[in-house]
Amino acid sequence: MERFWSEDAAYLRPFDVNHWVYIAVLLAVFILLVRKKAFVREKRKKISMIVLTVSLFQQVLLYTWYYFETGFHLSVSLPLHISRISTLLGMVYLLTKNAKVMDILFYFSLFAYGSFLYPMRVYAIEHVMGQSFLINHIITLLLPYYARMAYGWKPAPFSFLKAYAAFLVYFAVVLIVNPLVDGNYFYLKFRPFFKNWPELAYNTTILVVVFAGFWGVYWIVERWTGKRNLPLDNQISERR
Repeated sequence: MERFWSEDAAYLRPFDVNHWVYIAVLLAVFILLVRKKAFVREKRKKISMIVLTVSLFQQVLLYTWYYFETGFHLSVSLPLHISRISTLLGMVYLLTKNAKVMDILFYFSLFAYGSFLYPMRVYAIEHVMGQSFLINHIITLLLPYYARMAYGWKPAPFSFLKAYAAFLVYFAVVLIVNPLVDGNYFYLKFRPFFKNWPELAYNTTILVVVFAGFWGVYWIVERWTGKRNLPLDNQISERR
């Protein structure tokens, strides 16, 4: 029971057996998605509802665990990790098909690559929170690919600027909330790197690196998709 539920269960270590299981599952789902492009486009309404239902289940699982195991302690249970915000954005997109929402989610999902490839304070696959982590990251990482295949979505021109503005708001909120609740949101308390750097230097570096990363990915996607747009009848994502 401790390995399945307890807060005191051991965390996985990067690139141990559990981590490779997570990577293998993600790759398997991605390969399935790519191989079934025609099916995805044909059944996109049903698939969207299934993914939305799974995402909702993951949210219920996550906050149920926090309530019963931690007493919903504000230092860990608020929806202020960027992966949790990405989940909420994904649910909004699946409900509305609003491309502006996906524009932000796409850039926010880049952080999920980092947390998936170098997981910190993540439980093993047999733990309920390990399973929640896996579901969350599979949906967050693959939803932009799904939106592209099923609805013809691609990032709007200079959408990285809007995503960066949204990140600045998020980062400001985290900087305010973390000291108030002794939180580790955006891993600013338990840093993955540069643990001895002064706070100002570390936070400034984050802002610069995130901007460069958003811009770099935008440039790559523009070069890759510029002449490979899907047929217009598939480009039905709404930009309200």
